[in-house]
Amino acid sequence: MKIVRNTPEQLILRNVPWAMAIAISAAILGLIAWGFFSLTDGDYTQGVVMLLCAAFMGLFFALFVRRDDLILDRSRNLIELRHASVFGRHKVRHMLEHLEKALVQTQSANNRGSHSTGGGPTHRVALVLNGGMDAGTHPATEIYTSGKGAHRAVDAINVWLSMNVDSGIPEA
Repeated sequence: MKIVRNTPEQLILRNVPWAMAIAISAAILGLIAWGFFSLTDGDYTQGVVMLLCAAFMGLFFALFVRRDDLILDRSRNLIELRHASVFGRHKVRHMLEHLEKALVQTQSANNRGSHSTGGGPTHRVALVLNGGMDAGTHPATEIYTSGKGAHRAVDAINVWLSMNVDSGIPEA
């Protein structure tokens, strides 16, 4: 997740999987072009297979490409998780006073199932709520990603939560 806004009153983090969206879109366009070229060339079987593969990639795009926003707002005492995909938008709200901390959830390569190609562990941001009806740990995104983005986001959230709003200096 990337930090979009970081003020004493508001912290906004956003996750948009641009690389995945562009790669899948390029694959879809390539498969469609290959399918139409095959159809116009008279190879109907290959053309139909390529167009079906493009449709499958479209389904993959719809299921896995989504934008996630996490908004922490002191003035409204609000945590808002917004999710947008081709299926629509939805948001989940919690009271900021119930947010205890953020943490990194890590998934090792061994836990990704039999389809895992190896590689290192993947991570996502999770919020720990200590009050209200939704007490417990809630992931900010459904998808685990590699890299240090989740760690940076968790550090930013925890520093923001520890800030003394009057002075802007973290409490000891």
